[in-house]
Amino acid sequence: MKKVTVILIVLSFVFSGVAQVKDKKENKSQVPEVVMPFTYQPKSKRDPFISPFDLEMLKTGKKKKIPGIAGMSIDEIVLQGIIKSKKRGYEALVLGSDNKVYWIKPGDKLYDGEVLEIGMGKKSPDEISSPAEAGKVFGYVIFRQYVNDPSLIKPYKDIKKYLDK
Repeated sequence: MKKVTVILIVLSFVFSGVAQVKDKKENKSQVPEVVMPFTYQPKSKRDPFISPFDLEMLKTGKKKKIPGIAGMSIDEIVLQGIIKSKKRGYEALVLGSDNKVYWIKPGDKLYDGEVLEIGMGKKSPDEISSPAEAGKVFGYVIFRQYVNDPSLIKPYKDIKKYLDK
C-alpha cells in the first residue's frame, strides 16, 4: 500500500509540473503590449531646444517691436547725413523704416546690433565701385551686428555704411 501511495504522489507532482510548463508556454506566445511611461507634450512644457527669448516671436508670429531706433535692425535704416560737433564728435542722421529721421551716435543700440564708429574717410580699394570715387572723402558709420550663427568664430560682424551723396 505504501508503494501505491508513493507512486500516486510522484505522479501528481509530475502532472502538476507538466500543467505549469504548458501555462508558461502559452504565456510566452502572447507578447504583452509595452506601454511607454512618458510622452512628450511640447504644448504643456517649454521645448528645451527653443530659446526662451524667441518664445514671444513664436507665439505672436512676429518680433516684439520696440519703438524708435532701438526697434530697427541695421538693414532697415538708411544713412542720410553726418555732422561733427565740438562737444560730441560725429553724429549721423538716419532714416528709419517708419519714415522718421533719427540722430545716432557711437554706442547707440539697435535691434540687432549697435553703432561702433561714425567718421569721415576714403573708401578702401576693395570698396571702390568706380574710378571717380578713388580720391573722394565719404562719411561712414560702422555697425556691429550680433549674429546667432554657431559656425562663425566671432558672434558678430561689422557692417560699414557709406554716405554716397
